Parts: sequence; C-alpha cells; structure tokens
Amino acid sequence: MIRETLAAHAEATRRIFNDRANSVGASEIGQCARKVYFAKNEGDATYGVNPDADYADSWGATLRGKLFENNFWLPALRARFGDRLLYGGDDQRTLVSGFLSATPDAVLVDMPPDALAHLGVSDIGGDGSIVLECKTIDPRVKLDEPKPEHVYQAVVQMGLLRELTSHRPQWAIISYANASFLDDIIEFPIAFDAGIFANAKARAAQVMTAITPDELKPEGWIAGGKECEHCAFSAACGRLRHLVPTQPSAERPNAQFVSEMIDRARAAKVQRQEVENATAKLRELEHEIRERLREHSLRQIASDGVAITWAPLKGRTSYDMKAIREAASKAGIDLAQFETVGEPTDRLTITIRASASAAA
Repeated sequence: MIRETLAAHAEATRRIFNDRANSVGASEIGQCARKVYFAKNEGDATYGVNPDADYADSWGATLRGKLFENNFWLPALRARFGDRLLYGGDDQRTLVSGFLSATPDAVLVDMPPDALAHLGVSDIGGDGSIVLECKTIDPRVKLDEPKPEHVYQAVVQMGLLRELTSHRPQWAIISYANASFLDDIIEFPIAFDAGIFANAKARAAQVMTAITPDELKPEGWIAGGKECEHCAFSAACGRLRHLVPTQPSAERPNAQFVSEMIDRARAAKVQRQEVENATAKLRELEHEIRERLREHSLRQIASDGVAITWAPLKGRTSYDMKAIREAASKAGIDLAQFETVGEPTDRLTITIRASASAAA
C-alpha cells in the first residue's frame, strides 16, 4: 500500500521539461548517443521505438537528489550567499542554443578570486561567477574523481551561460553528498573547456538530426554495457546491433571495401591481444598485492591518496540445473513451461592465418 502510494505521488509530482524533446540536455549529452536518440523519438510513428516491455523507470535516485537539493542544499546556500546566489529553485532557467540545452542548479556571482582556493584553484577568473551542480550519490560508490558525464554537464552549463547571458564563469563546482550521511560531501572544481563545449553542440546536433538510430554508435555497449543495464531501450538497440543480413548480396564487394574490412579485422585482432595482455598483467599485479598483504597479515593500507582494501566475499548461490531437471522429470514436472527465450544475438569471428610468404 505505502509503496504504491509513494510511487503514484512521485509520478504525479515529477518535474516535466517540456523543451527536452527538442534539444539534448546537459545531463543527457554525456550519455550513450543511441540511447538519447531513442528517448527523443519515443512514440514517434516513423522514427521511434517503444521502451523494453520489462523496463521499470526508477524514480528513487532522481527524487532523492531533488529532495536534498530543494530542502537542504538550496536553503543552505541562500542563507550564506543571499543575493549572490542566482538561478536556484523556482528561479531556475533553462538555456537553449540550437539543439543543446541546460538548466543549472544555481550560479554564484561576485565571488572573490580565491573562492576556490580550498580546491586548489588560486584564481577563478572570468567575471567572478561559479556554476554549482548538486548531486547525491549511493554510499557504496567511492569517487576519486567526478563522473565524466557530470563533467560534461558542468562544461555545457558554463558554455551556455557564457553564450546566452552576461555571466562568464570559468569554473564550476560539482558536489556529491553521501545519500546515507549527508555531512559526507565531496567537491570537485571543473574548468570550462571551449573544445568540450563545441563538441557537445556538434554531438547534440548529430543526435537530433539523425534519421535512424544506426547513424549513432551504441556507445553504452561499446563502453562495456554498464549503461545498458539502466537503459529503457536496450532490447531495441540489441536487435539493431545483432541484425545479420538474411540474404547476402549476390554482388562481389569491391576491392576498396574488402581492403577496409581486412584492415579493421587486423586492427581488432591487435586490440584483442592487447586487452588479453593487459588483463594478464592486471591479474599478475593484483596477485602480487594479495601475496604481499598476506605476508604482512594486513587487509588495508592507505597512504598518499591511495587506499587498498582486501576483504573476503561470500560465494554466490547457484543451482545444479542437471539435478533440477532430473528431479523434475521424476516428479512429472515439465520444465518447458518455465523456459524463456532471450533476444537473438550474433557472433563475429575474425580469423587471420599466416600468409604463405610469412610461413616461408
């Protein structure tokens, strides 16, 4: 009862950005380009696809951040900085340039040059303004540096402020508050980078003007698939990635295309070997660390900004499927009724044989 009530209230009070369908927001620009394309075209009869049937939109983290921002972070900043705090809360302003948009959490103005000295910035430059970005983070996540997508977001915010307002921020602060212990806060200073901002504008235009999703790379999958775990369109993207031609062309590919594919295949094999070598070296170093810690009966070491923690982990629960099938058969239970079939996939095989001249 309570769960459903809270979920309904979260949906009813969710903030809607009406302009987001026509631009790529600063919080989106660092995400997988294909994912953003799907989100922008959701529901479009020609270009859109539906979210995965089993996808459930999690509102918890977003609501957690807004609750912290509106009820603690913003009032605290207003109490300290007064009129020098702009664009916060109800005064937030969405900035749009072409296909790129941003809604900064707040901006500080008329700040002294050494305002960020405690973060290693001796002079904030610009016009004395600083962009502020408020984040909350899962306490299980350990941050040694800001998340790349958040850096991208902060740079876009500074760039749009510089382009569309009289403010000229040279620095932003991304603050991460531990969601369990709100007094555990990490701050990172982010410098404006004109090159990154220009790239963001070009990237937004590429996403918004793409006709089909295959014009954009599946960057989340390329990066390892972590982002895909929380994507509403992972199945649709997977179907596109695994789409193998059903009727190969009867025409022979031209020599230029063949040469291009051969070069890419050789490069892929080189990269795979480098990955295998790097993985072996990583495991060797981790083994040496474990052995040295064991020799000294230690589980933790921390010095010079580096922390090493060695802890035992419980084994994962698994099931003997052969034994389950045998037991079900004896009990007269047909396991076929519980079977599910996953999405179709594909296999790319690259084989490189030594040439006759090389063998000689």
